[in-house]
Amino acid sequence: MRCVLYSKLFSENSTAEPADMPDFESGCKLMTHFDPVGLPDWKWPRMPVYNGFTHEERVRGWQLIHHFIDNGWLAKPERWSISGSTENLQKHCENYYSPWSPYPVSRPIHMALHRRFREPGPWKRIVDRYSVTGDEWFWSLAMQPIDLAARLRAQHGAHIVDVFQRAPFPPNNIAAIQRG
Repeated sequence: MRCVLYSKLFSENSTAEPADMPDFESGCKLMTHFDPVGLPDWKWPRMPVYNGFTHEERVRGWQLIHHFIDNGWLAKPERWSISGSTENLQKHCENYYSPWSPYPVSRPIHMALHRRFREPGPWKRIVDRYSVTGDEWFWSLAMQPIDLAARLRAQHGAHIVDVFQRAPFPPNNIAAIQRG
């Protein structure tokens, strides 16, 4: 997978194009913004809103997580964060505006977690079974839908939705050079 990186902020006034940027050795371009080209495609049905995050916001978070893993910037999880299982690992985010620290979970638990608002029983049994101290990340999840996305936009401004611009690309965040 090759990512196109270039110095351009997405704005209505910008006239810069990727072709205007000088190439560095081996086809690198200076990155001040990540152009989401070459990211994995979402091939599944449309997702419902979760914590106020739209399908599109959730897909962007999923794409960024996989981009980070594919480039070795985020370790691929080996164990599920709740039970320690190694079977059928997936990644879960509560905050899709900051998806670079996902929780590794198993598919069945992941589905129960997302369904907890309309089917609380299975999720409560999981929490009761695996919670030890009550300080675990999954123990404190709300049992009623919340609009975390709106709260974050109100607190940090509308720019928070651009996860590609804010992503902590190594080694120097957004000003890093990315090799294709």
